Amino acid sequence: MSENSSVVQIDEERLITDLEYRFQYLCQFIGITEQDIELIHGSASFLGPKVDSLVDAVYVRLFSFSCTKKVFYSQREKYDDPSQTVNLDTYDLDKPQIGMRKSSLKRFIVRLVTKPYDKAMLEALDSMGRIHKAVNVDLIHMNALLAFVQDAILAEVFKMDTVDCEADEGSKRDGTARAFCKVLAVLTQFISAWYEEVKENDSL
Repeated sequence: MSENSSVVQIDEERLITDLEYRFQYLCQFIGITEQDIELIHGSASFLGPKVDSLVDAVYVRLFSFSCTKKVFYSQREKYDDPSQTVNLDTYDLDKPQIGMRKSSLKRFIVRLVTKPYDKAMLEALDSMGRIHKAVNVDLIHMNALLAFVQDAILAEVFKMDTVDCEADEGSKRDGTARAFCKVLAVLTQFISAWYEEVKENDSL
């Protein structure tokens, strides 16, 4: 990214094709710093033990609405016992598919708070959009899910106290909350990009 006086010159085509370039642009625009990533990583010891309950809450919410529950129901034959006869109402959270998907989400959340934000991380963020678009999850449901996850994470972050923070607990807690908001905004963009590309192709 080159600068001309106060205007940063952006290659808009490259934003679409180059994940690292896109991430750099979003970080620069949103204001994501190394300190933000350090704060997110610093929350791992506090959030780690809460990941299981957070993921359970996510799936309870997903199974509370027909439009999101049917996504899993439509995929049941690939993962679950075909001898079991179920309908949308009786399909429950104990099915093998759900256990597998919970494990995947847990790994992803742990990765966000422990791993570097390198090319491998960006590819993982990008794959979230690709995978969910491939199984016909509408963008409205992805946005709702991400908002729910963000709220759940922030609720836990705001519970951080002097046991988990240094003397400046308030500023560290607030900074961690802001850092998560910024990073989850990037995840939202990486996911929505897959839907934008399809929409553009459909209009041709």
